[in-house]
Order: sequence, then C-alpha cells, then structure tokens
Amino acid sequence: MEKTNKILLNSVKLPDNVNVTTQIQLGLENTNKPIPLNDIDTTVSQFEQFEKERKESTIYRFYGVIKPVISNPIFNENIKIYEDNQNNIKTKTILSAGIFEKDGWVGYYNDEPDEDALQFNDNKSALCDFFPFDPGYDRLRMLDSDGKQNYLLKITYPFEKKDIQIVKNNLGITLKDGIPIIEQFEIEINGRMYVGFRTAMNHGLNQGDKIQLNNFIDLTANNTLNLDDKFYRVFKLGNQTNNKKLRTFIIDIDPSEIGFNIGTSTVKRVIKDKPSQYYVRRFKSLTIDYKDYDLYPAAYGVTYFNDDVAAFNFKTDIDVKNLIDNLGRPLSELYLTIIKNDNDSDPTSVNSQYWLEQQQNLSSTINTRFWTPISGGYDLENDVNINYNIRSYKDPNYDGSLYYENIDESDEFFDGDIVEYNENELLERRLEGVYHRINTIYREFLNSIDSNKENKNEGYIYTPFNLIQIREYSNYINPLVNLQTIIDKFNITNPIDIVELRKSFQIPDYATEIATNVYKWRDLLDIGFVDSSGGGVDYPFESGAHYIYLDKRFYLERQDPPCNFLLISEDITLGASDIGNIQQDKFLKLLSDPTFLRYTFVSGPQISSLIGSSGVDGVYNIVNYNGVDDLDLEVTLADYSGEYELGKRDIAGGCVDFSTLEQNEIDDVC
Repeated sequence: MEKTNKILLNSVKLPDNVNVTTQIQLGLENTNKPIPLNDIDTTVSQFEQFEKERKESTIYRFYGVIKPVISNPIFNENIKIYEDNQNNIKTKTILSAGIFEKDGWVGYYNDEPDEDALQFNDNKSALCDFFPFDPGYDRLRMLDSDGKQNYLLKITYPFEKKDIQIVKNNLGITLKDGIPIIEQFEIEINGRMYVGFRTAMNHGLNQGDKIQLNNFIDLTANNTLNLDDKFYRVFKLGNQTNNKKLRTFIIDIDPSEIGFNIGTSTVKRVIKDKPSQYYVRRFKSLTIDYKDYDLYPAAYGVTYFNDDVAAFNFKTDIDVKNLIDNLGRPLSELYLTIIKNDNDSDPTSVNSQYWLEQQQNLSSTINTRFWTPISGGYDLENDVNINYNIRSYKDPNYDGSLYYENIDESDEFFDGDIVEYNENELLERRLEGVYHRINTIYREFLNSIDSNKENKNEGYIYTPFNLIQIREYSNYINPLVNLQTIIDKFNITNPIDIVELRKSFQIPDYATEIATNVYKWRDLLDIGFVDSSGGGVDYPFESGAHYIYLDKRFYLERQDPPCNFLLISEDITLGASDIGNIQQDKFLKLLSDPTFLRYTFVSGPQISSLIGSSGVDGVYNIVNYNGVDDLDLEVTLADYSGEYELGKRDIAGGCVDFSTLEQNEIDDVC
C-alpha cells in the first residue's frame, strides 16, 4: 500500500461490523527548509565573548574606602559646651593646664563628678572621657556619630581648559605664556658663575631639559644672548643650598648678562623645538548628591592615627560613552571628588545653638552657617605678587590676590589642576593640584563678635580631586600618517572620500592634526592589555559593567602651620593695690589662654603653703589673693607665628620643638 494511503476503520466497534478498506489520496506539502544531511557544530569561545563585551562596555561602578587623616588643631575656643538640668546652654572655659592632645585632636578630659548635670553633643559625659573642642569629631570626620556626612562625594572628569593669571601684571601675561619667574639669583659651581631662577609654581623641569625664555632682559652690549631665537638647557635643579628643586632651576648664563621682570618673564619646556602649553583643567560632575552613593563606617576600620575609615559604594552607574576630556580624547581619567559641606549647622544641637547665638549680630548671609564658603587656590610660593596662593588667603598683605571663591558642594563645575601639555609628547603632566580652604564663621569674624579679640584667619585646606585611572594611552606615539600626499597624488577633492581615506588608515577621531591632513596619536590601550613599559589597566568586569575598587586617603591640613614661637611675658600684681580687680581679671584671662605656659613669683609674701605643690594647684587661691602686701607674678605665654599673618594661633604646628614647652599628662588631671 502506498504511504500516502490511509486505512479508515468503522467508527463503531461491534461484533457484527466488518471493517471496510477505503483508500484516500493525501497530498503532503513541505513548507520548511530541508534539514542538511551533514551536521554543523559551532563553538563559541567564552573568553572571546567576555573580551568583546568588556571592550564595548562604557559603564563603571565604583566602591572602596576613604582613609582620613583628620584632627582639630584649629578650633573655635577652648570651652566646654553643655546643658544643665533646666536645658540651659552653659559653657566652661578650659584652662591651659587642662588642654590635651589625643591622636591629633585638641580637647579636654571631663573632670566633673556630677555626670547627670552635663551633656555633650546629646551624649552623657563620663568622668575622664576625652572631648575635642569644636569643631570636633562630629564636624570633621567623614561620618559623625549619628551617621550624617560631613563631606559630599562626587565623580568628576576634566572637560575643558581655562587660563589664569598667576603673577600680577598689567600686560596680560597669563599661564598660557609659560611658568612665571619671581626671583633671579646667582650661584657658583666649580668656580664658575651661573644664573638661577625661582618660579611661582612647580616648573616640571628636569636636568637637561630644553627651555624657552620669554620676556627676559638681555643685558649684553649688543644683545648677544639672542634670547628670543635660542633655546637653553637646564644645567641643574635647586637653589644655592640644593633645595627647592621643584621651584628653582639653573642655566648656563652669566648672571650679569640677563635680567627678568616679575609678572612678565616666563619659561616653557621645549620638546623637539615645540614649546609646551600650560593651562588649568576644569572638572565636571557626573553625579549630583548624596543619593548617588552609600557611605558607612568600614568594619573594624581605623587608621594608624585612630581615625575612622569610611566605606562607600556608588549606586549610580557612570557611563562614559560619548564623553571626551579637555583635549577632545576619550576619557582615560575620572576623579573621586571629596568636598566639605556645611550641613552641620543643625540648630537643634547644643553646640550649633551656642555658635549661632554668638554669631547672630553678623550679616544674615553668614550668621546661620558654621563653616565659611569654600575658597580655592594652589600651594604656591610666598610672594605678594602671586595670585591663587591658598596659604596666603586672608593675609592682609594679599588682599588684592585672586582666588576661586564661593565654592559649594552642590556645584557642577570646579576649577582643578594646572597641567603642562606638549604636542610632541601628547600627554598631560600635572604640575599643581587645587586646594580647597574652609574656616569657621566664628574664627574668621571673631573681632566682629568680640571687639577685644582678633580674627583667627588660619583655616583648613584639603585636595578634593583623587585620580581614578580608567584607561591608559600607549607608551609610544604612532608614526606620522600623511594623508595629504595621497590626496595630492590622486587629486582627491570630495570631502566624503577624504573621510573614508582617514578611516582606511584607522586614524582615531582624537588624533592630533599637526598639519593639514597630517596626523599623530597615541593608542588608547584596551582594558586588560599591558604594554612593554607596564602601562595599562585591568579590573573586574561583571554584569556588563567595570568594577573599580578605590583605596583613597584624605588629608585635612592646616592652612599655615606656625613653625616659630616666642616666649612673651606679662607682669601681674595682685593684692590691695589691685583696685577694681583689674589685674586679677587679666590674670584669669591669661590663665584661660591656650598659649599660657606658666607663671612664677617675682616678689611678695611667703605663700608656699597657699599654692601647694605646684602653681596650677594654687590658681584659685592666688587669683583670690587679697593680702595687704602685693603679690608680683610673671606670666609666660607662647606666641606662635607662621609664614603668613593670619591672626592669633592657639596651637603650634608639629614643626615646633616642643621640648622647650611644658606639657601635661592625663595623670595630672584624672
């Protein structure tokens, strides 16, 4: 029977029924493609697919830790702020003998036995617990005790260039004209005289580098130096004492034959007869606020100085697709940006209530803040002609200087570092990183709050931008590709044909066009590829995104640590002649000054039994001395001074030799 025939049985099954064979012709039409006779196996490489997806992905996810080095040597006042049982805010001045340093924090050990009557930052004070002066842990650490953030984290990238005037002048000479010279000196080496120059900022030069001199004075009779048409070699780095190598250099010219003009004389590094470019990079934020990330205490995380380590995780993915840097290249750098906020002026806290009350007579634009708005600049040389020197900020001698002002953590754009770029290197070299500077409103406007006191203008500074290297460029520059010779040879005039010609030579969009249709560039290395010099990046790739772990340090520094001090004396006479207790009040004020060191008896009655074993033990009795015979005292204080005039300094810098100063131990108090 044919395969296309079908046998139909009777529909009812009965004993008498007989099956009838019926043949029906069926036509079967195949609508599918025939299966090939041979088997085909396709093998997919998991590694190749992984590499393909990794190269194509432009999404980054960041997580890591911040290890801070933070302390409070710049504090408002040496006072203890607390609430009594009636919820009244009280203060108590901590005398010099009761001021201590613990892990870099300046404060006091509580010696009040009545624990229930005292409260500090909403926490009960315990006997002999250490408490820092304000600003303290709750305002300076990455996270305060209730989890609030004292800094805002952002991801930023360099997106444009900017020009600034480093040294004041009336001729419009700016950073684009080169590294400014602020001092000329002469130096003798092996019996021969050379000329040296000091720059306002890091020059980025090395011994043997070729440089171009701009706007120098040729003092030879017939201008034989040819300053405008000649390059010079850097003979040596450093000054007469072989110091300051980043800010001074020496060239082989007789010092009597050359001169300079401050503000207009500049130098540029030269590579293969091409002078470098100098400019400021501006940064743009890719994240907005605190919702973009989580910040929390790192488990068991403390630094060597016992500062709490903070861990973070950015919840917002960073997509760098179609983003280009300030040179028009694909992004190779991102920056973890840390910016101090002013979110700690909560009027419900005891400390904030006190400081807001102290500041209420100030301008309404600042009296509700705890911190000043952020100012920015660079750590430059000390000269009154220099702008943007962050360490000179608020020095009255620098009133006319320029700075980056009114920076806020909510800003989208930030002025960043100073870099050098040379067309024959195709790399940016960072010369100076920007610093942000803050101070407390109370310290900066102290004279307006209390006319008997002078402003304390020294603030804190920190560097906000921390490099994240997401890609790297190759250590070599591709050979020049000259399309113009081909265009001329074949008389190519159609712009579309020229574009296609460029594609055929695989010239990237970011390539530098040094002449018409003549290109050179550095290859952007693939993630995971390491070149012969060890350059390259490699980090985990998972779920379509690159994961980069960041381990960053954050330093909160003093603006101008005072490295010098003088011992000054005040003569005090107590007793019957102290009409109106003027001398007694003065003595109390000196005792409460953080710079108070000691007092000695110059003349007076025998009172050894009155003062006990030490002068500190007998302070109360001496202050209340009302004897007929006058008691003459000599009070000694320290006067700390830094490089800049920034008002009174309560605490010396770490550069001071403390062996000459008396120091108390905790055993002296508790």
